Amino acid sequence: MDMVAPAIDSAPLPSDDVDEQAAIEPGQITVIFNPTAGSRRHRKLRAALHALAELGLTATVVETKGPGDAERIARHAAKTDRGIVVVAGGDGTINEAVNGLLSVQGPIPPLAIIPLGTANVLALEIGLSTDPRAAARAIAGNKRLTVRPGCINGRNFVMMVGIGFDGAVVAGVSTKWKRRIGRGIYAVRTFVEAWRYPFPKLRGTIDGVAFAARWVVVCRGRHYGGPFVVAPEASLALPRLSVCLLPGSGPWSVLRYGIALISGRMPWLSDIVVKCGQTVTVEAEGDLPIQGDGDIVARLPVEISLSERPIELIVPA
Repeated sequence: MDMVAPAIDSAPLPSDDVDEQAAIEPGQITVIFNPTAGSRRHRKLRAALHALAELGLTATVVETKGPGDAERIARHAAKTDRGIVVVAGGDGTINEAVNGLLSVQGPIPPLAIIPLGTANVLALEIGLSTDPRAAARAIAGNKRLTVRPGCINGRNFVMMVGIGFDGAVVAGVSTKWKRRIGRGIYAVRTFVEAWRYPFPKLRGTIDGVAFAARWVVVCRGRHYGGPFVVAPEASLALPRLSVCLLPGSGPWSVLRYGIALISGRMPWLSDIVVKCGQTVTVEAEGDLPIQGDGDIVARLPVEISLSERPIELIVPA
C-alpha cells in the first residue's frame, strides 16, 4: 500500500517588490507548482514532498494561478537568496521559471524539476524518471549541469523552438483541450493543420550562411515533443544550437515526417539537414507564431542565439 503523503501547504504568491516581507524563507527549497492538471499532479507532488522529507529536506510550495506566475516566483526567489528552485510542472512552467531566474542580476539559484507535464521533454533529456521519488533523490544529490539556454528575440528557451508548421500546431492548442485530452490534442491539431497550413517559405541564416526551408526546429537538446529525437548530436552541455531544416510541405510530408519521428528515423531522412551554429535568423512573409518549449513565445522575424548567462540544472546522479 502506498504511504499517504502530507497535504500541500502553499505559500502566497510573492510580490515582485522584494522589500516586502518575503513569502519564502531564505536558503530552503522553493517549489513552483503548476496545479493545472488536477488531482494527479497533487498526488505526485505530495509523494515528492514526502520523499524529500525522508531525506531531511524541507520545501515551501508556491502554486501558480496563471501565465507568468512561475516567472515571477522564480525571479523573487533569485532576488531573495533561495537555496534551490524546483519546478513541479511541465516544460512550459520550466520555461517561465528559467526566464525569471535569468532576469535577475547576480547569483542564480540552481534549478531542479519534478516532472508533472504533458511531455516532460527536459526530464527525458537529462534522464530523470517521472517517479516523484526519483526527482527527490536527484534534488538531494545536488549534481549540477551548467546549461546555456537558447534565446529568441530576448526570450529564453530550454529545449527547442519550432518555426513554421510546428508553431501553427501549438498555436491551435487551447489550455482547456490540453487538460482534457493531454498529448492527444497535438495529434488532432497536427491532422487539422496538415490540410490547411500554407507552408510558407522560411528564409534565414545560420552563422551568416543562408538557408531556405518550410519548417525549422532549433534545438538545445536531442529530444523533441517527448521521447523523440530530431538532433542526435545536440547536447545541453555544449554551447551551440542544432538547427533542423525540413523542406517538405503539405499533408503527405507531415505524415512522412511524423512516421519517421515516431520510428526514430527522422534525423536520417535524406531531405532533412541538421546544422550547428551560434546564431540563427529566420523570416517569412507574415508574423508567423513560434513555439518554444511547448508554448507560443515569439513571432517572425526572429534572431536566435545562446543566452549570455548560464543556469545550473540539477540532474540525476
